Amino acid sequence: MNQRSIILNIIISASAGLVFAFVISTSIYKNNLASTFDWVVTISLLALGFGAVYFFFLPNALKQFASVPLSIKVWGMTLAVASGMAGNIKFPSLIALIIGSILLVSAGLTSLHSLLIKKRAVRFVIAWALGGLLSFFALGFFKNFYPSFWELILITIAFNIIFTLVLDIILEHFINSLRNDSIEKIIPVILLTLGLSLLVLTIRLLAQYPTHFSTEFFLPIEGTIPVFLAMTILSQSWTAFILTKLDITNWRTAQFTNWMKRNLPGLVLASAISASTYLLATVLVSPDLGLADNYFDTDSPIWVNFLTANANELHGMRAVHPFVLMMLRPPVWLLSLLLNGDKFHAAILLNALVGGICVYLVWVFFKQRTGNTPYALSIAALLGFSNSHLLLSAFLESYIFSAAVLIATVVILQDKNTRLTTIVPVGLVTFGITITNFIQSAILFLLTQKSIQKTFKYFFITIALATLLSFVQNTIQPNSQPFYLAGNLGNETAFQRDIIDVPISETVSRANVISRTMTLFSVVAPRPLIFLEELGCSYPCFNTIRFFRGEYQYASYIGFGSLLARSWFVLLFLAALIFVWKLFKSPKDTSLQVALALNLIFNFILHMNYGDDPMLYSPNWTYAIVLFLGMSFESLGRRKWFNIILLVFLSVLLVNNVELFHTMMEAILPFRL
Repeated sequence: MNQRSIILNIIISASAGLVFAFVISTSIYKNNLASTFDWVVTISLLALGFGAVYFFFLPNALKQFASVPLSIKVWGMTLAVASGMAGNIKFPSLIALIIGSILLVSAGLTSLHSLLIKKRAVRFVIAWALGGLLSFFALGFFKNFYPSFWELILITIAFNIIFTLVLDIILEHFINSLRNDSIEKIIPVILLTLGLSLLVLTIRLLAQYPTHFSTEFFLPIEGTIPVFLAMTILSQSWTAFILTKLDITNWRTAQFTNWMKRNLPGLVLASAISASTYLLATVLVSPDLGLADNYFDTDSPIWVNFLTANANELHGMRAVHPFVLMMLRPPVWLLSLLLNGDKFHAAILLNALVGGICVYLVWVFFKQRTGNTPYALSIAALLGFSNSHLLLSAFLESYIFSAAVLIATVVILQDKNTRLTTIVPVGLVTFGITITNFIQSAILFLLTQKSIQKTFKYFFITIALATLLSFVQNTIQPNSQPFYLAGNLGNETAFQRDIIDVPISETVSRANVISRTMTLFSVVAPRPLIFLEELGCSYPCFNTIRFFRGEYQYASYIGFGSLLARSWFVLLFLAALIFVWKLFKSPKDTSLQVALALNLIFNFILHMNYGDDPMLYSPNWTYAIVLFLGMSFESLGRRKWFNIILLVFLSVLLVNNVELFHTMMEAILPFRL
């Protein structure tokens, strides 16, 4: 750098430093400066500090501007000016902000030029704009946990960069997919639109009830929006810089990126369902123990205690959940670290995320079996939109976790030579959450692996390890009942239903409501029974069944819902017929489907004798019904007419099942906790 350039740099840096010093002194330290001497010292030192920063970085910034064409220079200056103006501040501060923005923008100018040369600029700008929109809501959410101004700035920058990078990959994959076979992608695109429609319908529904749902929970504070806009505009340059550096590492072909591209439809659908059920949970789940059993006998307030309370405040854990605390409390704690220690929201978020994982696993299962994206996505959506899945992904309980590990078991056991080291950990988790569901795992294992000896090994290894883990949980948390004390499991008789020493009409009535719940209510939401004083409820109690005068009353369908339920039953009946035909034609190829059918029978027998509202337990069998139906119709999965039928059914199912939550919101509207 020659002497003239050095002098020019000093003049510009000193001027910039003085502007910054003046703005900071008059806006932040004005009340602390009592005399002219105070003003001179403060402004001088601040000018020296900021001027030094400019002196060291200005030459590189000028070099960056000089190395790019005029269009990029204009682009960079536009970003700098726009970020300054977005701050909605007075003129002196605006000048200071623009001067600072020029330095910050300059780092990414050559990267922006590179994107322009590679004809990726338009895609990048779209990804950045969409990323900014997502960051807006992310900032609104995280401001509830991180109220500090500087924390919000860091959150804004981080999410803008992350979302833009992810969306750039998504847009690239989407564009390439449309180029290869645009017609074949129509159904998946519509299905994903349905998933996003669920999110939109959920927001629209909840926004109608401001006394129960506050949109402000997911929106930034008004005063932070100018800063958000400024940081979002500046992040375009920084993200371009990071993007070009990542491209050098071939990150687009990295293992994680390829996994994301392969499973993008399933991931997007799962994310939409998780987001929707989390929103519902923020309204419907409460730590108030007075609301236990109000929603289809779910014990969400008790599970809030299990997963969030301090060890000395935990309620007693029943033996039927041998070491569920050891498995679920740690991930809740980890999630709470992201939420600045808020364990309540971490718990309901974990529940919703696991609901999304269930949907993703169903997608993986059928994608692996058929290689058919539209069909795999349709069956995954069937599970995700089902009444059971929406309810139990929103209401905190143990059952959505059980469903996830049972689906994972099915995915793993597709391999007829599954190693015990692979399946035992999954079986252990199944056992630890709910003992009875381990029987489903054992049935799946026996019929897919076709080895009694191997099944015994699986069974006894899992039981042995489960006993040790239950002992550990009991040692850590003494009021957690160990299952190996037989008397503890005997306590479950409180939930037992006598079907022997009662009139035959009562037994038939219970069989009717259990079969209705399993085949109909679990997928197509009925009009629920809503009680108050008649059941001793001071807050609305929602049920699908009620025992009254020696027989069971049950929820019903009317109009639109009735037609939908009949359509679903026809699909299920046809799936059963196809299964029987396949069973006689090629028994060896139906072992997994037979196992699912046996699990359905097991659940029917179990809940004939156990439990109150069967809707509570519905994830234990809904996964099996959906997988069973999906496997039956696999051969039709490539027929466009069949995919269209599924698409229409799913669209109507989505509307019907969201309506259940509308009914619930209307019922609780007069009640403000």
